[in-house]
Amino acid sequence: MAVTRDGIPVRCWCWPGNASDQKLIRQVKDEMRDWTLSKIVWVTDRGFSSEQNRRYLRRGDHAYIIGEKLRSGSAEVKAALSRQGRYTEIAENMRVKQVRISDTDRFVICHNPEAADRDRHMREQLVAQLGDVIADTDKLSEFKRGELRGKIADKPGLNRYLRTTPAGKLRIDHAKIKTEENLDGKYLLRCSDPHLSAEDIALGYKQLLEVERGWRDMKQIIDLRPVYHRLEVECSRFY
Repeated sequence: MAVTRDGIPVRCWCWPGNASDQKLIRQVKDEMRDWTLSKIVWVTDRGFSSEQNRRYLRRGDHAYIIGEKLRSGSAEVKAALSRQGRYTEIAENMRVKQVRISDTDRFVICHNPEAADRDRHMREQLVAQLGDVIADTDKLSEFKRGELRGKIADKPGLNRYLRTTPAGKLRIDHAKIKTEENLDGKYLLRCSDPHLSAEDIALGYKQLLEVERGWRDMKQIIDLRPVYHRLEVECSRFY
């Protein structure tokens, strides 16, 4: 979806579910070329943040705002989260902090206090559930504990907070809980535009979240189903 700076939609595209990133970028660039726009800023989620995609998005004096995976373990993410500094309030439920860790890209940490409360509540529920699952497992045989460990591994929410001792005992990973507490309500943005303010970067990314929420509403509340993105014939019914 193409929108103005104020979030007014001006154009929308739809592709098959298996369309490649590079293909859709080229098509959008070609079709927006005749619009005589002063600037195009691409806003994408974390699944689009590969180096190849970023390099392509910068072509033609374009810029991007891309969400980064906080749990990716990359050196850039670790450096950004470890930098000290004050947050600036930009909205009732949004604070931002800009950090300098790259000569080419800018990084902005966004913090939403309401989302932080939700993250903390969800984690407490998961840890309590995990505690119930592994309670009294020290009495089980090593084989039975291994079986239970395998079942928990299939549940990412629970598995995140589980550790296994050298003796094979199942324990709650309190170090992991402490690490996750530092991520509550936060997301990290990467931007290639040297002139956008930290506030513009955060609000620009927020537009993407609002667009995605609108699509979820259409599929759930409005019940716009089924949409067979993998079948071109079926998809054409919606045009």
